[in-house]
Amino acid sequence: MALVLSVLIWIIATTGGRQVFVKEVLGDAFDSQAEHFLRGNVDVDSDAIRWEAMIVNGKTRMYFGPFPALLRIPLNFIYPEGRGAWSRISGFLAGELALFAFAGLISTALSGSSLSRRDQIWLGGACLFGLLFGSPLLFLLGNLSIYSEAIIWALAWSLAALFFAWRYRRAEGRALTISLLGFSISAACALLSRVTFGAPFVLVALVLAVRLPRASRLRKLVALVGPLGAGIVFHVLLNCAKLDSLTGASYDFYINSAHREFARQHGILDLRRVPYSFADYFDLAPPSFHLQPPFLTVDRHPISYSGLFSLPLSETFISLSWCSAWLVAAAIMGTACLFWRGRSDYFLRWIAAALFAEFVCILSYFALAERYTADLCPFLVFCLVLFLSAGGIIVVRTRYILSALVIVSAAINLLAVSYWLGSDRNLPAETQIFWSAIAGIKQTQIK
Repeated sequence: MALVLSVLIWIIATTGGRQVFVKEVLGDAFDSQAEHFLRGNVDVDSDAIRWEAMIVNGKTRMYFGPFPALLRIPLNFIYPEGRGAWSRISGFLAGELALFAFAGLISTALSGSSLSRRDQIWLGGACLFGLLFGSPLLFLLGNLSIYSEAIIWALAWSLAALFFAWRYRRAEGRALTISLLGFSISAACALLSRVTFGAPFVLVALVLAVRLPRASRLRKLVALVGPLGAGIVFHVLLNCAKLDSLTGASYDFYINSAHREFARQHGILDLRRVPYSFADYFDLAPPSFHLQPPFLTVDRHPISYSGLFSLPLSETFISLSWCSAWLVAAAIMGTACLFWRGRSDYFLRWIAAALFAEFVCILSYFALAERYTADLCPFLVFCLVLFLSAGGIIVVRTRYILSALVIVSAAINLLAVSYWLGSDRNLPAETQIFWSAIAGIKQTQIK
């Protein structure tokens, strides 16, 4: 199933498998930053980052995570002609990492359940299908602009970190050291992709350090602290050099005056926004269904209590309750397992708490957008894995319901994403044509 889905990831990321080297929106910004890294500075060419620039002391900087830029260094060395057009290769690699990390998580979780081998394969395959077609991953792969690329890498590395953290619980000897090293590398890369994804794993690393066995403790501590510590140091030094900030959480230099002034007056994060953001990202109101193509239409919508947000409209075109109903349902049952005696321990609860902090963080952010729903996925995925690993009669009785929800979610999400991307004028023409054909949109209907 993973191999079959890998082919589909390639088709989605390259709009049919043929559009490989394409210049996406601001796609050469990461190449520019990579070149400046090699020159020993943290600047970005102004014509590469344009309307997303940060102007610090007269110099142009960017706030996106540096991991895609670091990836550009070997890619441009191997094939210089690809400069500025690596977004789709990068997105495909990130999608592959996310898919196989998730496959490892699901496989490990189901191996301890009371399901038969046949049901384990069936349910595991359904979950993999759901990750690609019934989650925010589909939208990120379909729109690999600068806004999505760092996020998809952060999501992929988060799933990899969760996989190694889960393996750590039962690993011994050399396998334990490998799990710690894999976790550390994954957490560091997640931090350098998007800080909201990486920060929870810094908290998880603290518990891992406390739980280290006495045998070969120093070697295991080095495996855990080495890559992650290097990532934290690099992240802090880079933020200080770019934005004169330890965390990088500052809009004081942002070229967009509307967001800059709103952030100054109302703050980037505010817990008062949480209930309204939650209502937006998990809205139960159904999208607009039709009997003829396009079978489903979505659009931006006004925000209630818009004074709390920088824009009066939300760019969340389909809620998680509809596009990822299977994941939300399983996460609810997994959350119950956290408080069910014998189904979890303090280590699992600590991981859940760390990921929930990321969950709340993005709900308190001053803007609402479809790509931000990816920040909610690590917590939801962890609760899904916890539910599946708990086994028991509930998993046995809900396996077919969960599989059916995957199919429904995938169908709704595919139609919604196809309509949205097929109507998006900011995408390359070939990409619009590809997705509009799937949605059944006539070219005269494109906005």
